[in-house]
Amino acid sequence: FDLAFRAGAPVAGFLMAFVVLVSLIMILFTGLLYPVTALLGRISLRRFAEGVAPAQLVAVSTRSSLAALPALVAGARDKLGLPAAATGFVLPLSVTAFKVNQPISGLVKLLFLAHVFQVRVGLPQMITFLATVFVMSFSALGIPGGGSTFRLLPAYLAAGIPIEGIVVLEAVDTIPDIFKTLTNVTGDMSAATILSRSIEREPVA
Repeated sequence: FDLAFRAGAPVAGFLMAFVVLVSLIMILFTGLLYPVTALLGRISLRRFAEGVAPAQLVAVSTRSSLAALPALVAGARDKLGLPAAATGFVLPLSVTAFKVNQPISGLVKLLFLAHVFQVRVGLPQMITFLATVFVMSFSALGIPGGGSTFRLLPAYLAAGIPIEGIVVLEAVDTIPDIFKTLTNVTGDMSAATILSRSIEREPVA
């Protein structure tokens, strides 16, 4: 708000549009995880929602996937009935390495800045950018700001995005980061549920 107040109405609108756009896309993707998990994980939407809700509450209030891990484990064990392999291995590994939001939010930010600064971004550039973001997402920390855009600064610059646009958007990334963490935590529980059900379907040799 301080940045927008000092910069004026045009920048305020620019920042607000970015915050609303990324937040809505993260909410939409999080919502899509429910029917996907219900279908592939052979579980009801209500049961999955009940199992992941406590972890989502922690994620929203802390912006930390790591802080939500105990609630993820408890929900997976007590509400979803997932096996020990899921609660003791898949979930911790997923929280550590699986940052599903980053390719999505990163691409949205790239296209948003490209539109604002009238930078032409072709398909090869987008594919290279997504591949870079995907690889680097495995090293992102599950803490507030752990997936900071500054880690991906070379990828944005390589796509032709001016550095000032990246820096300005980073100032308001706290709000979208709430919904990014929500998406990550929901994706972690979704992955654990789907993998657990897939293992159960495998025939015993």
